[in-house]
Amino acid sequence: MQIRTQRGYLLLELLAAMLLATLLAVWGVDAMVGRINDAAAQASAAWMLSLRDASRHYLERHGEALKSAVHAADLLDKGYADWSAPALAELRADGLLPAGFPGRAALAGARVRVFRSAACPGQGCRLDALVHSDAPLVRAPAGHVDEQAVAQWMLASQGWGGSVRAAQPDLIGGAAFRFPNPPWPGAALPPGTVALTVAGAVAQSQDSDFLRVGDHRDPDFQGPASVQGDVSTGGDLRIARHLHLGSQAMLYAACGQEGAVSREAEGGLAICRGGSWRTASRSGGGGFSVNQMRGCYSNQGASTANPLTGSCSCPVGSAMVQISDSGPQAFPEGRTLGYLCLD
Repeated sequence: MQIRTQRGYLLLELLAAMLLATLLAVWGVDAMVGRINDAAAQASAAWMLSLRDASRHYLERHGEALKSAVHAADLLDKGYADWSAPALAELRADGLLPAGFPGRAALAGARVRVFRSAACPGQGCRLDALVHSDAPLVRAPAGHVDEQAVAQWMLASQGWGGSVRAAQPDLIGGAAFRFPNPPWPGAALPPGTVALTVAGAVAQSQDSDFLRVGDHRDPDFQGPASVQGDVSTGGDLRIARHLHLGSQAMLYAACGQEGAVSREAEGGLAICRGGSWRTASRSGGGGFSVNQMRGCYSNQGASTANPLTGSCSCPVGSAMVQISDSGPQAFPEGRTLGYLCLD
């Protein structure tokens, strides 16, 4: 009888051990699955943050065109079939995403939507963009919102993230933004959708002091404009009234840009020619005299060199014409020959 009792106790202990081992295995598998899901949510948030940066650059690069766009294809010349929904491939082609940027993340893909305030394209126009998952984060097969995955995704979104909650399906938002669901005409995003915002990235551009080509404030530049840099044109530059030059050049001083025009100190025009500033108000290449005893110096020791070249020579392109021959050949005066340089 005692042997049978001991066997009964042993069997119960064995069953308890097997049950405990099973429970530990299940708990371990659940913990492992949870960690995998958490890592997937974090990776998806990092992927969408990169897409958010690309969307911000999209608004900055094409902001003026986006504010004034009328038709979906108004940015087709920039590579976008629909300005309000730039695709990942289009952002890659525009250099706003790396060429190897993956097309989707671990949990879902994403879409970018751009929407405007009612003031566009006038003063006070505001542009916003929303990067949202193309599918909700749900648990299969029941299809309920995966609250743990959404929470992990929100933690990894660095405060920029938001979602559509089942309790408030008519809103999409988080700590940094809140919009009606959706902010654009169309079907609402389903609960479990996660999103990042690029809010008002170029909202202040209309207040800029600088005028841009095609600016809705003055499309034809019909008012005063200031430019902080060089202006280049591929054709002629025509001025209806006056040209005012702010720079001033010293005649015969060195210059670095052939053909540049400046003002003389006396009020005339100076042209950079042959590496030095020359007057445009009178023609000629200067002149000089040469003494057989003293070279480019007079008997008093003064220089007789051409002021345009600094030597007894004519500038390149000028013709040297003798205009005088004077003085004895005897020392100390020596014979002196004078030349005029004609352009």
